[in-house]
Amino acid sequence: MSRLCDYQNLLAGYDTILFDLDGTLYDQDRFYIGVFEQQGQWLEAQGVQKDPGMWINCMMGLKKARGNDYPQLIDDALELSGLDPALKPMLLGLYHGYDCRTLFLGKAEKEVLEYLQMKHKTMCIVTNGRRTLQERKIQRLGLHSYISQILILDPSSGDHLKPDPIAFQRICRDMSPGKTIMVGDRLDIDGGFAKNAGIDFLCVGFHGD
Repeated sequence: MSRLCDYQNLLAGYDTILFDLDGTLYDQDRFYIGVFEQQGQWLEAQGVQKDPGMWINCMMGLKKARGNDYPQLIDDALELSGLDPALKPMLLGLYHGYDCRTLFLGKAEKEVLEYLQMKHKTMCIVTNGRRTLQERKIQRLGLHSYISQILILDPSSGDHLKPDPIAFQRICRDMSPGKTIMVGDRLDIDGGFAKNAGIDFLCVGFHGD
């Protein structure tokens, strides 16, 4: 559960609110479970694993133990499951091609966005990630109707990722943001971005509470 709704009055005191996407505006575990289930079903169809649940449990366990940024998640899961490492490219393809069917905008998050929109606040998204996948998430969540500007910082395109403040410099070139706050679930990435950009930060997200 997110606590974003507890801070809507605080956020209304700002001219511009910058939102992180993953783990801030939606429960990121819903994304991971959906992806891992699709991967597990593919492994079952290939006849290399009997139960998709085994893959889901392995991947979720590794993710929680090693973090969302750990780059060798699939490699480790294949090794632990006794599966051929050559399966990795297809599993990666399923990850990046996932249709995000398990994602939805929660009632509390929708109410906060509607409240800030009613208050005529400028809202932007600043997110790290593959462009096509992040765009798919945003479309699935129906965020375009609330958001004035979306900055997707794609590592495959050589973009400067948060916590680098270049994205905020771009926002300042495109508009006059006024009093601005960054809202995100990661102190290191989102909090670091806010600190480097010289703006306020609110740490809030989905943490299974």
